[in-house]
Amino acid sequence: MNNPFDLLRIHPAEDAAAPGADAGGSDSEILDSAVHAVGEELVLSSSGAQGDGEDESGAERSRLALLVSWAGHTDAGALNEQLSNALLDTLPHKRLASFDADVLFDYRSRRPHITFAESRFTEYSGPELELYEVKDALGQPFLLLTGDEPDFQWGRVTDTVLALVERLDVGLVVLVDALGLPTPHTRPMGVTAHGNRKDLIERISTWGPNAQLEAGLGQVLEMRVDESGHDVVGYTLHVPHYVAGGRYPTVAVTALEYTGAALERMLPTDELRENARAVDQDIARQIGQNPEVEALVKQLEKNFDEHASTSQRSLLVNQDEEVPDAEELGAAVEAYLRSRPSQED
Repeated sequence: MNNPFDLLRIHPAEDAAAPGADAGGSDSEILDSAVHAVGEELVLSSSGAQGDGEDESGAERSRLALLVSWAGHTDAGALNEQLSNALLDTLPHKRLASFDADVLFDYRSRRPHITFAESRFTEYSGPELELYEVKDALGQPFLLLTGDEPDFQWGRVTDTVLALVERLDVGLVVLVDALGLPTPHTRPMGVTAHGNRKDLIERISTWGPNAQLEAGLGQVLEMRVDESGHDVVGYTLHVPHYVAGGRYPTVAVTALEYTGAALERMLPTDELRENARAVDQDIARQIGQNPEVEALVKQLEKNFDEHASTSQRSLLVNQDEEVPDAEELGAAVEAYLRSRPSQED
């Protein structure tokens, strides 16, 4: 039987990074971590994850949580790149392990980039999938699994993640991704919530169809974590389809809001919010110069406003804010949604 950790290359304790004094955190703070490398293994430190509670319920809240986000099948608006950059560029973190890229990726179907400068090749950038320990703005730790969705060995990857969940006593796994759907950028971003933590998903979804879909590794991992008896939730964000092919900062802001609430961690969004405002202004300017696109957006707004549900609950949106009704939008978006497991009310 294969060792599930054979896919991992463990990094030494020195492989830590602080974003600088302005971002908060020093090397000493990072190295005072919840997870340590011992030889070729990752182990939970004797102090474990930091938390305030000392009773049974408090101890449960202090367990590490794992945030999963990767580029690939469901990454509309360049969600993964923006989310991982926001976390790793501003928060203290330590790289714990890397998955074996040569085993997991098909380089010819998704060719890496390499830079040619004058007479030499430099800066090779291949696919990667890495595990980090990150500390939020209050110094509270969580785990981040981020990178590219593997082409191969999905079973072994999920086995490895499940083994890490067991080894590091992970209390909650949170997955986040995004789809391009026919929704307007001028309204609150929709979400499909899924998983087994009812307190984190009930009445949050703006659309949750029963359908057979093309699977991504995220959906397979979520199902396996659920089957193993561990807590898991996922948030699939609905990016306006006319901006899904580029960088759309609003999707990263929304992802950090939902995942931060689920993780009970303070995650950085200030810079992304500024970028989102600038992008929205640019979109409005371009739409104003194109009557056909302007008419399309107005129709999307009309559909949204007519069918907004007042019964939707959100971790973040106020009760009086409008969101699209699931059934009314279903016919329009069914052709786009091909990557989520079924979500029942």
